[in-house]
Amino acid sequence: MTDAELPDELRTRAQRAWARYVDVLSPFRPDLHRYCRKLTGDLWDAEDLVQETVLRGFATLGQVHGTVANPRGYLVRIATRLWIDTVRRRGTESRRAPELEPAARPAAPDVAAEVRAAAGAALQRLSPQERAALLLKEVFEMSLEEIAETLSTSLGAVKSALHRARERTGPALDEPTPRRAPSVALVDRFVACLEASDLPGLLALMLDGGSIEEYGSVLEVGRAQFEHEGTWLWHSVHVHPDLPPEVRPPKWVNERVIFRGEPLVLSFDPVAPGRPLMGIARFEEEDGRIARLRSYIFCPETLREVAAELGLSTGPALYRFPIPV
Repeated sequence: MTDAELPDELRTRAQRAWARYVDVLSPFRPDLHRYCRKLTGDLWDAEDLVQETVLRGFATLGQVHGTVANPRGYLVRIATRLWIDTVRRRGTESRRAPELEPAARPAAPDVAAEVRAAAGAALQRLSPQERAALLLKEVFEMSLEEIAETLSTSLGAVKSALHRARERTGPALDEPTPRRAPSVALVDRFVACLEASDLPGLLALMLDGGSIEEYGSVLEVGRAQFEHEGTWLWHSVHVHPDLPPEVRPPKWVNERVIFRGEPLVLSFDPVAPGRPLMGIARFEEEDGRIARLRSYIFCPETLREVAAELGLSTGPALYRFPIPV
């Protein structure tokens, strides 16, 4: 007996609802990103938290039985709880790691080190609740009552958390967490295949059980999805094949750069004024192949921060592919 498939009609309706939801939330996204950027202290962790918050908000919306009168507060509450849960989980994993038997340890020692470093950076000065309370006050200028509601705690607890946070915070609040970078050689091979429109070459670089995520638009897992016509890699070499050549937009130019010690792929519009930065791709490597590819085309705040540091301009601020819903 085979599993029943999800109806295509249900998927289509969910995609339309998602696009409308993204549009409604667009005015609040810059504030959400700014908050997550301060909360995590790291550009990439912030974007991860933003995306997880938006996804969780969409999933939770179907369980809300009243009017969401304050969308910004709705998102901030979700982001805060997600981050606190993540920090606590990392702290638990860090404390448990020395007790694990060698066979049960993670395969890559530097991953465990990253978890411990991330937990230590977040917990060394402030507890998760203290940090969240301080940022809700400083970034959003929330009242003590609003902070108490967001953190699901008492007014007295918020006052105490703010007092402790202000005594203990310092420059280390925004220290980024260390990351494991992919090899430059692997990223260079990806760029070479991309520039040559070599789809078989790109597919060969992907790990069979890897994933491709274009935040806000695409999630593909496994070789069967990678190889399907119309998927992310396919579109990266077949630019709008449904349009006639005379109106087809130009293929983006892709370059590998080192940004904060990590090789990234930057994508540019070669004919637009100023040659704007249109997209960023990041990679995780396993056994010499790409285990995870993350595309930041629809992450304008992240694109702007990278572009500003590299002295580049950016294209239009989009949170999804611009199609009508």
